[in-house]
Amino acid sequence: MDMSFKEKSHWISLVSTVCIFGYYFYNIVMLEGVPAEEAKDVAKTLLLQAIVLSILVEAVLHGMLAATNHKAAEMGADERDKLFEYRGNQVGYTILVLGVVITLGRIITLEYNPELSNFYPSRQIPLLTAHILMFSFILSEVARFSVTLFNYRRGY
Repeated sequence: MDMSFKEKSHWISLVSTVCIFGYYFYNIVMLEGVPAEEAKDVAKTLLLQAIVLSILVEAVLHGMLAATNHKAAEMGADERDKLFEYRGNQVGYTILVLGVVITLGRIITLEYNPELSNFYPSRQIPLLTAHILMFSFILSEVARFSVTLFNYRRGY
């Protein structure tokens, strides 16, 4: 079965997101033993690199896809595309909301029990709250693309 333009576009987004942000989160987790100030600088640099790389890769690959598929790129989404994206958005939104609720729970728990922040000193990842939110966002995007692609592959 030949893939539609929209399906190819979702594959580009899924693969680039998993690769770029998988590398990003792997390096963030590896910052555990690094001194706090140095780890924050490295985390900031990694985040900027991931964002810039993500924008460049998406722009170049989607540009190449559109250049090779002029007619399909100009066509809008049909009802099937919209339905598949709707299903993917539902799952992605649910994951994002859960991530925000978990982050808020962490913030409130640490506000009332500050001694818990020192309970696991070996797990001190720089800007942990921001990374939990970022992970929730990226996980929701991966889930959104995955569900949409699953529906394309399933066909209905």
